[in-house]
Amino acid sequence: MKIPLAILYAAIVVLLGAATIVGEYSGTDYAREECYGATWMIVLWFFLALLGIYHILRSRVRRFSFFLLHASFVVILLGAFFTHLFGVQGTIHLRKGSFACRFMPSASSAEGTGQSLPFAVRLDDFSVELYSETGNVADYKSTITIADISSHDVILQEEVAMNKIVVCRNWRFYQWSYDDDGMGATLIVNHDPWGIAVTYIGYFLLFISISWEAFRGCRYILRRKRKEGGFTSFERAILVIAISLSSLIILFGAWFFITQMTETNPWIADMQPILNSPFLSVHVAIVSVAYLLLLLAFIVSIPGIMTGRYLLLSRLMLYPSVACLAIGIFVGAIWANLSWGEYWSWDPKESWALVSMMVYAVALHDRSIPWLRSARHYHLFIALSFLVLLMTCFGVNMLLSGLHSYA
Repeated sequence: MKIPLAILYAAIVVLLGAATIVGEYSGTDYAREECYGATWMIVLWFFLALLGIYHILRSRVRRFSFFLLHASFVVILLGAFFTHLFGVQGTIHLRKGSFACRFMPSASSAEGTGQSLPFAVRLDDFSVELYSETGNVADYKSTITIADISSHDVILQEEVAMNKIVVCRNWRFYQWSYDDDGMGATLIVNHDPWGIAVTYIGYFLLFISISWEAFRGCRYILRRKRKEGGFTSFERAILVIAISLSSLIILFGAWFFITQMTETNPWIADMQPILNSPFLSVHVAIVSVAYLLLLLAFIVSIPGIMTGRYLLLSRLMLYPSVACLAIGIFVGAIWANLSWGEYWSWDPKESWALVSMMVYAVALHDRSIPWLRSARHYHLFIALSFLVLLMTCFGVNMLLSGLHSYA
């Protein structure tokens, strides 16, 4: 079962990367329909989960955190499947003072009549908030009233803004765009109670289990190095750099988080409204720590390939880096769900970050892949994996376009 599982895993990784190129030349909607959300891709994910479950149950590993980690990915896939089956998303255009009770689903054509909401929505006011010093846009805000369709009895009246959603009876409304005359606004409508709930449970299980596994892996390596006489001068220097720079990134992220929570802008250039969220500092800081540690693992791999040494040092950085990358990706997914109505939009940066996580995760499976038990083979894999990370960090920005292009 190992070979079919490995082939299927590799095929999905390659296809995810290839789909970003398809999306660049044929459009994002085409890539989502014909690649990411296509029946054949869903079947591939299904068999990957099935083979993975079979392999895990047959393995000799009996750690609870190990099972919980892999179960979390199955739960996340299940949540995505529920979203695919039952989730509804679209847009609703509102004009001041007028009620609307129909929205246009994303998959419908512009000429369609749309679908009905279980209530009516009215735009009471729309405003553009500006930064006082520069006059640049700080936020877009729509005050809406949700009322009963027949009686127009008010159910709630709330303000929708960037990173501030309104929820009514499991229907979620997000600020999207506005009319040139300022008298109308377009909101994203999302109804996905099952998919979001199951996916968030998967995210929670992932956070707990992958942190647990990373801690366990690092503790094992430190104990083993202590028995072997400790770290060499080169290894200590790499660890000092890793700890120092990671601490600086975390401190900067904490400082930025505090400035956002206290509504003091630390930047000379004003941020775009979509970025004005506490999730920005958390997401960027965690992912940056992951990228830093993977960069250091690559640096270590160069002498490692030549000498066959530094295997434990590299693994000591790989455990927390993969954990941080996974957590950072899914913190970003939660942020996306609170900003534009879907936790995973198959943006090129998202897709390549997922590809990077899946590639580097392979290096942690030396128990199942004997080839990786050789120090030289392991370092060679880490060095080649760094090419994927370079594509994620720089190649996507230079070659592809998506939601992460904020320039």
